Amino acid sequence: MGFDASILVTNLLSGIIIARALGPSGRGELAAILVVTQTAGWLLSVGATEAVSYRLARNPEDGGRLLGTWLAACVPLTLIGILVGEFALPILLGAQTQEAIDLGRIYMLIVGLVIAQSVLNGMLLGDHDFLPFNIVRLISPALTAIGYAVLWATGHLTVELALAMGAVGSAAACLYAGIHAQRRHGIERPHPALLRGTLSYGLRAHGGSIASLVNTRLDLLIIPAFLTAASVGLYSVATNVTSIINTLTTTIALIVLPVAARRKDSARTVIRTLHAVLLIGVTIAIPLAALAEVALELVYGADFGAAATPVRILLPGVVLNAASIVLWSGLLAANRPFLSTVATAPAAVITVIGLILFLDSGGIEAAAIVSTVAYATVFTISTLLYRHVMKLRWRDFVIAPTA
Repeated sequence: MGFDASILVTNLLSGIIIARALGPSGRGELAAILVVTQTAGWLLSVGATEAVSYRLARNPEDGGRLLGTWLAACVPLTLIGILVGEFALPILLGAQTQEAIDLGRIYMLIVGLVIAQSVLNGMLLGDHDFLPFNIVRLISPALTAIGYAVLWATGHLTVELALAMGAVGSAAACLYAGIHAQRRHGIERPHPALLRGTLSYGLRAHGGSIASLVNTRLDLLIIPAFLTAASVGLYSVATNVTSIINTLTTTIALIVLPVAARRKDSARTVIRTLHAVLLIGVTIAIPLAALAEVALELVYGADFGAAATPVRILLPGVVLNAASIVLWSGLLAANRPFLSTVATAPAAVITVIGLILFLDSGGIEAAAIVSTVAYATVFTISTLLYRHVMKLRWRDFVIAPTA
């Protein structure tokens, strides 16, 4: 939680600097490029974090082989991600300038770092090296925020340099994680059978990750193709503010997977974590909803007060989405990775259809409503599936089972 709070502060600082230095249009352009490139890397990570952390938690002796095998797999995955991204950028950034599209094509090279980081995160989680894992999470946003602050203070902050600072932060985090994993396990030769086994698990889990990504990011991916950069900037601020809840709870949920995978009382671990995440989420959401407009104008500037309504609409869904990640990790720990896809896929359909039908007429408010409905759907289905898999009673979700 301490690291989560630190990351929250650095992300907030970065968002304020970008909003004040570049305005809604500049922030929207930067947000659009970052979302497209990071999404491409996430899609091509093929569930590496989940697969590596689950295997390493169950079989610690496989560390060196896992690291060597998955780092080798990063090479073809990176090439595929870059090629696909280059062709998709003109479509996904259709309402943006040609300069923004060209910048996106250059920044697409960061896909390799995103994929490699997913593998290294899996190594740290599987080893239960939670302190180094959290240090890695802090390095990138901290360096990025520092870079933004220096460039803004000297009057040199542009979209191009903001992207460059993001790349430097990602590279530094990847280097730290790589050195730590190599020192602990070494890097052994790639093992095809190990790749097949873990890739099978990863792909089944990744279906749920992709559907979850659709639910959480598709609005920001589609909005640049239909609405102006100013609308993208307002909505990105709304999602940035509501992401406070996810920032403070996601790490807790991620740690559930390797911890529950080793423990016999995994259901108790998951349910108690679910309670904690819901409590934290509601505690944060209530004051955010009450002070949204005033806080947005005070922190980001008067132009961003219009993002208050999307913030209020998104908050209930974001709380439920944070809780869903806990249940998703519980299904993975129970070796039921495909069910995570089953839980999130219907909500992805809701997101796609809802945005197509209502985005053009309803604007960013419609996007917020669609997202909240999708999040609520994921939580409902995840709860039903986890109850079935673990053979729980409804009262077990109120008082965690002892075994």
